[in-house]
Amino acid sequence: MQATGTVAHAISEALAGTDASVAASADGDLISISSLSAKSGRRIEIHIRDSSDFDVAFVVPEAPGSPFEQVISGPTQDASAVVAEVARFVSNLVAERTALVVGPRGRRQFVAASELRSELSRGSTSFSWRGHHDANAPAV
Repeated sequence: MQATGTVAHAISEALAGTDASVAASADGDLISISSLSAKSGRRIEIHIRDSSDFDVAFVVPEAPGSPFEQVISGPTQDASAVVAEVARFVSNLVAERTALVVGPRGRRQFVAASELRSELSRGSTSFSWRGHHDANAPAV
């Protein structure tokens, strides 16, 4: 699938200078991102539905309800813009500019690290790529 190569290339470029590795599945429907610096087996999986429709999953093995997904899609004619958005989202997760927040009632959202204090004051739990922004997580 051509979209796989395009997405994998865009993500590899966005993650240049990090220790993250990008691998595509043989069937071309999945791209996996892992890293030695990621906390305890955390990884990102990108499921490719078509050239402008992606399901980005942040896998946090110790978190109930994992994986946590973000759908990124757009019109087919804007596929390159959608691919750039996927690369930006993944880059922000790996750089810990974005973290996952799970609210007390189970609401899940990805938020900018600068907004974490406000979310955590409401009793939320947070998870990030290397664990620097993990807070209120249940003991494993």
